[in-house]
Amino acid sequence: MSCADDLTAEDLTNNVTTEVLERVTAGEGSNTNLWAQIDKDNVTGLNLEDVSSAPKVIKTWDDRLDEELYVESGVDDDLILHIPFISSLRLRTLLLHPPAPGHPHRPGRIRLYANIPNCPDFSDLESMTPIMDIDISSPPTGTRRLPAGRREVEEWGLKVQKLANVFSVTLYFSEAETSLRSSMFYVGFKGDPKTYTMDMSKLGQVPAQNAADKKIDEVADKKGSGYTTIR
Repeated sequence: MSCADDLTAEDLTNNVTTEVLERVTAGEGSNTNLWAQIDKDNVTGLNLEDVSSAPKVIKTWDDRLDEELYVESGVDDDLILHIPFISSLRLRTLLLHPPAPGHPHRPGRIRLYANIPNCPDFSDLESMTPIMDIDISSPPTGTRRLPAGRREVEEWGLKVQKLANVFSVTLYFSEAETSLRSSMFYVGFKGDPKTYTMDMSKLGQVPAQNAADKKIDEVADKKGSGYTTIR
């Protein structure tokens, strides 16, 4: 946890950056890998060399470095991926495995949009303001190298406060080195899945002070008892 996550609003001055303010209000969170929350069958894209290839980049963590399956743009370096989720969630990190820096097919720019119901057209996105516009021509600071010279996936921090209730993400890749083709091997996310859990150990229990005049069956009438929402 960084020092910024320990700050309170009273500690801040007008000189604090927007990034720090967002981290204060959003908190650190769980930063769970969200692969299981992606609606993989409905991942789509535009300007794909292979029109059915969009879901190929949604891989498990163990397969994240596999470069056999990938997406590649068609007529130019503009590429859209539309990724819906099975439930609303909070996004914290974008995970990418693009071609290496300097590769002609590595996109240099990504624009991120949220909560568009269906895969938009390029003209639709050009008229919209993205939540984030990121220069990805080089890996972010701190990207690890693996044995045998392999590259770990790149982790791009997101504006958590603006992505606290997301049901879909649209990624617009562009500005490849040669402006001819964009490629991507893996796309993933980390954040907070909104799931519900129940303390099964309390199911059917009656408080001791009322045990003499309460029925076990009445537990079923206590709607919401024992449930906790993880945010």
